Parts: sequence; structure tokens; C-alpha cells
Amino acid sequence: MVPDGNQIIDERSYELGDEELSSIVLERKKRIFNARNLVFLFISISLIVFLFTNLDLTRTIETLKNADVALLICAVFIYSCSNFFKMLRFRALVANSKISMMEFYSIVSYHNFFNQIMPARTGELTYVYYLKKIGRVQTTKGLHSLIITRIFDLIIISIYFVISLLFFYGARTSIALFFTGIACGIVSIVALFKISIIFVTINNILKKIAGKLKINDYKITKLILDQMENITAEFDSFNTQSHIPLLFITSALVWLALYFFSYVNILALRIHITFIETLLGSTGAVLTNVLPINSFGSFGTLEAGWTGGFVLVGMNLQDAITSGFASHIITFFASAFLAVVCKIILKFIKTRSCP
Repeated sequence: MVPDGNQIIDERSYELGDEELSSIVLERKKRIFNARNLVFLFISISLIVFLFTNLDLTRTIETLKNADVALLICAVFIYSCSNFFKMLRFRALVANSKISMMEFYSIVSYHNFFNQIMPARTGELTYVYYLKKIGRVQTTKGLHSLIITRIFDLIIISIYFVISLLFFYGARTSIALFFTGIACGIVSIVALFKISIIFVTINNILKKIAGKLKINDYKITKLILDQMENITAEFDSFNTQSHIPLLFITSALVWLALYFFSYVNILALRIHITFIETLLGSTGAVLTNVLPINSFGSFGTLEAGWTGGFVLVGMNLQDAITSGFASHIITFFASAFLAVVCKIILKFIKTRSCP
């Protein structure tokens, strides 16, 4: 249970129990249907309608019918590889855990699936939830590893974006786009090494706000402030520099696999494109998926970002919209397939281990 004002809380060791963690997840689920998400849903529906009005459905159906099934199966395999690299990255951050590779791969697969369907990045919390439920890993360690990986994602995306920009445009590269990519990478690197300071600052601001609003004694206020202290302590005790090589390599492999996944999806639709064009064009979809602006399933917003990115690299509007919807659907089914398979395997392993 959450301690009241008369209980002494060790700010560095206090952790949420299963009941409190479940209550947070329940509270987050309630937020899914709040006004902001309904606005995002309206935007998504509007974007879907707009995209469909610019789509030749006859040509789209013909494109889907002629898709290369072998390449689609290959794409699902590549997606499973991206999950494997994510698992290696998380294992490097969650040290001394007794979670098996299969259990960790399952956690990552569940996390990916819920991120596909839940709006505004609320699916991120499922990683912390399943890490606690399956691996009995402290909540703060889960949050810490999730935040670190997201910072590395931004660093790697920035690097791939700048490289693809230079390869595709060469001397015609937009100075504004080039420096935007560089700036995003630099800000992410600074955040990586100064993250504990950032959390201390946020915690101090929250304390001042709580004091002015006179809500210091509320259980939810204590819970938030205690967890901020614990997360800050987690960052302080983490040796970032010693983990950089492995985290950099695994993050690079994660995104290389995801970009290849998009590339193979487009080739499966028999649309001619180069890998560099895919790398640059899919950045629009990546950014719309990373930012907390998507609605349920990310439909509409992701296709809009995808379409905009690929039109900029020369793909016609028809192919850009078609490949956007097709790739999104394939991603959804690939993540669902892997999550279900992992669930079955874990259940089978648990059944065999029980006398």
C-alpha cells in the first residue's frame, strides 16, 4: 500500500507494489478516453478521410493483390529481429535481473504491440508493467531503462536522417533540414548525460507547485514525488559512459532492422525505391509515431507522416498513401503475431515447469 504521512519512506528504496502499479495502469487506461485523445482521434479520422479522397482504390486493391508474399514473410522476420535487438538493449540496462531471454523477448513484444494500439504513447507504460509482473524488476529501473532507450532512439534517428539526407540530396541538401537533424542529435546527447539534473529540476518544480496548491499530503502527490526521487537516484547510480558502446550498437541495429522492414514492405508492393530513399522518406512516419500526437492504432497520423516523407523523396502520391497504409497494417499484424506467439510459448514453458 502507499504510505501515509505517518510512515517513513526511504526515498531511494521505496517501490510500488503490484497493487499500486496496477492502479496506475488502470488510471492511465482511463486517460485514454480523455478530451485530448478524442481530439487526436478526430484529427486521425480527418487525415484518413483526406488520404482516402486522394487514393485510387482500384489501383490500391490491385497493388495489394499483386504483393510479393515471400517478401512480406521476410518483412515479418526482420521485424522479429528488431525486437531481438531491443531485447538485447533492455537487458544491458536492466542489470542483474533473472529474466530469461525468452521472457525478455516477450516483454518487448507485448510492449511493441500495445504501443501500436494505444494512443499518445500511453503504451510505453506496458514495458514497465510487464517488467515488474514477469521479471519482478523495480519500477524505477523499468522507467530508467525506458527513458534511456528513447534518448538513444532520438540520437540514432538523427544520425540516420542526416546520413540519408546527405546521400540523397548531396550538395543540394537543405541547410535547415541538415542543422535540424544535427540539433536534435546534440540535444539528445546532452539530455543523456544531464538527465539526472533534468529530473532534479522537474522534481523541484513539482514540489513548489504542490506546496502552492497545498496538496503535499495527498497520497498521489507523495507517490509522484517519491518516484521522481527514486528515478533520479537510479540515474545517479547508473554509469552511462560504460554502457554507451553496447547501447549505441544495439540501438543502431534496432533502427536499421526497422528501416529494412519498411524497405522490404515497399518492395513487396512492387514499388521501386532505394534503401536511402526509404531511410529518408520513412523519417516522417517515425517522427509522427515517436511524438505523443497519435490516436488509437496511430491510423491517420502515421500515414500522413509516411506520405509526406515519401512524396518529398519522389514517390507519387498514390504509391505513398498505399504503401503507408499497407506498411502500417503489416506492422500491426507482425507485432500482434509476435505477442501471441510469445504468450503461447511462455504459457507452455510455465506449464512444463509446474509438476
